[in-house]
Amino acid sequence: MGRTAPGFSRLSRGGFLISTARGNIQFGIPPETIKDTMKGPGGVPHTFIVPREMFDLATGVSVADIEFPIYFHFFVRKGKARVVCEPAQRARLEAVLSEALFGPAAIDLADEFVEGPDTPGFPDLAAEMGFFRRLPPPATGFLTLDHLVEFVLPGAGGVAAFDGYEVRFGADGGLRVSEAGRELASLRQDDPLIEPRPAPTDPGSDFRPPGFGVTTLGAGHGFDPDASTSGIIIWANRRGIVVDPPVGSAETLQRLGVSPKWIDKVILTHCHADHDAGTLQKILQEEKVNLYTTPTIFRSFLRKSAALTGLAESQLQKLVTFFPVRIGETMMIDEVRFEFHYTLHSIPTIGIQAFLHGKSMIYSSDTMNDPAFIAGLHDQGVLSRQRRDFLTAFPWDRDLIFHEAGVPPLHTPMSFLCSLPREVRERMYLVHVNPAHIPADSGLRLAPTGLQNTIALVDGQGRHDEAVAIIDAFSHVDLFESLPLPKARELLLIARVRTCRAGEALFHKGDPGDTFLVVMNGAVDIVLDGRVITTYGVGGHFGEKSLFVAESRTAAAVARTAARVLCIDRAEMLSLIRGTESEQLLRQIALYQNVEVRQTLAVNPLFRNLTAAQQTRLHGLVQPLDQPVPAGQAIPLEGEAGQQAWLIREGTVDVMVGGTRLAVLSRGGLFGVRRLFHGPADQPRTFVARDRVALYAIDHAGLREYLDRNPGLHIRLINHPW
Repeated sequence: MGRTAPGFSRLSRGGFLISTARGNIQFGIPPETIKDTMKGPGGVPHTFIVPREMFDLATGVSVADIEFPIYFHFFVRKGKARVVCEPAQRARLEAVLSEALFGPAAIDLADEFVEGPDTPGFPDLAAEMGFFRRLPPPATGFLTLDHLVEFVLPGAGGVAAFDGYEVRFGADGGLRVSEAGRELASLRQDDPLIEPRPAPTDPGSDFRPPGFGVTTLGAGHGFDPDASTSGIIIWANRRGIVVDPPVGSAETLQRLGVSPKWIDKVILTHCHADHDAGTLQKILQEEKVNLYTTPTIFRSFLRKSAALTGLAESQLQKLVTFFPVRIGETMMIDEVRFEFHYTLHSIPTIGIQAFLHGKSMIYSSDTMNDPAFIAGLHDQGVLSRQRRDFLTAFPWDRDLIFHEAGVPPLHTPMSFLCSLPREVRERMYLVHVNPAHIPADSGLRLAPTGLQNTIALVDGQGRHDEAVAIIDAFSHVDLFESLPLPKARELLLIARVRTCRAGEALFHKGDPGDTFLVVMNGAVDIVLDGRVITTYGVGGHFGEKSLFVAESRTAAAVARTAARVLCIDRAEMLSLIRGTESEQLLRQIALYQNVEVRQTLAVNPLFRNLTAAQQTRLHGLVQPLDQPVPAGQAIPLEGEAGQQAWLIREGTVDVMVGGTRLAVLSRGGLFGVRRLFHGPADQPRTFVARDRVALYAIDHAGLREYLDRNPGLHIRLINHPW
């Protein structure tokens, strides 16, 4: 459970519980903590306290994720959840809940369909959402937030009172909870809501993605305490497209050796927390991703994410490359044909079909897919005839069917799926369901999770498979993105693919340095004097110095797992990059990269969690200052020096405002970053060398370009204090 503050116990997924005579109170609500409390003593709390900072940028998740606790209280306990928060937080939470519960306030779908309203399946989403918003009988009218949640706001002195309890919010961000004047619990500002975990190293893997297939990441739902929420990877020509990644799935995959380089595309089906929280986390934690969904869902995602994070929608939009999908036409993603449609759900939601080499799959997404129910909605005037006919013509003939099964009316009843022909059920895997709810004699089965249970529809060699693998490996390295297309032919002529066993040395310390290497599969350790100093996974590259300096290897390279490595000799590599931007970038890395730079970055809390490939690219930006700064001298932040960020290589620096010391920065400390986002007028602080200080300079222009490619670091640096 980790260290806990007085009066608190820590939940495994984050947040704290305060035990009281009338039940638990929860402080901090990271995603899926309801699964912890459902199984714990006291059950799901009735009262939730929102922390001052509602979003944890370090982990990329909300710590005010109250959607599912609210659903639980309304649908299971038939009552309201109580949320204790500040007035500004209430406005943000109401924006989140309105988007998730009721969908967009205004919808115009005409441009999202290839033939506008004449496209088969064109819905009246306002009418459909209105139907699902009706209060359950015998009540009449429509669901509002007042039916779901009771907000308690602090009054005089920053104290929120309810049921004889008092919650006092401190000016320092701390918290005290008391009953009848007796303190029950206290929490300091520096007590983390989510305990930090070491960044996953990329151990490599011998897993080879299929040409076309599916890996299930999670098959459960938001109230299933023993399973991850539903999410899949669709493998398209050995590249991954993740659909609604569950929270924590990126870390899980990296621990299994599946590089983020393999999965740089996301399909978002809708904006319920069990589907979009992991999408936001992937965007904030990894390199820039390509996001596929409809404009309606994307705008909803931006509004909800902005309210959760406190960032502007315009900032969030820059973190992804958005590809709008159109209904009624085929979209090619990694040379696989994709088709999308709007499902029948409480908010805008898309289902997915994919086709390659005569094979097909469909992912139903969240939907009510019972023909009798659909016919009833048509009779009530909620659905048009063409919408009814489209929904009831579900393509059950696909080779692979991933279908949800949940609680009606928001989800498809198990009874209908059990009634389908056996040959359909044999091609079907269920998601969004607790396995205990699948009848034993139904012939239905839960989608098996994990890489080892990947379902391959096309697994053989594709056209030019090895050539595509070589170009893929090279394209994973952002240093080479600017190379012109004719260079691809030259690359194929000069590249050699080396296959290594786990433990096999690619080269030893002291060997001639005459080859540049890129990891295609698996992982490679760089070892110095028996110690692993870094590990490269897919897309990792090393041997830059050997291109420009004729010297022996300063460390060994050893395959951590079975691996395939792209090898290019010095002369041929130099010919390939000569006169390009890639040559300049590689020269910078070769010039400045060394063990000291690695060790300095390793003690910086923002940089140390970057992947080895991300750090290598950063090495080319980190340039040592020629002369140290003597003790007592201010480090200039005007003129040319104001266009740089500074990383402390050695010594300590005082952060001063007037005559007041705000902080002391030591090795790995970073300053001069705030100007990058806010300009010089927002930097009244001065930085004074406490003792002899050696510095690295990071040019703002280069850092800005680097951050554009690494949105997670970008977001964490936006609010950097120095």
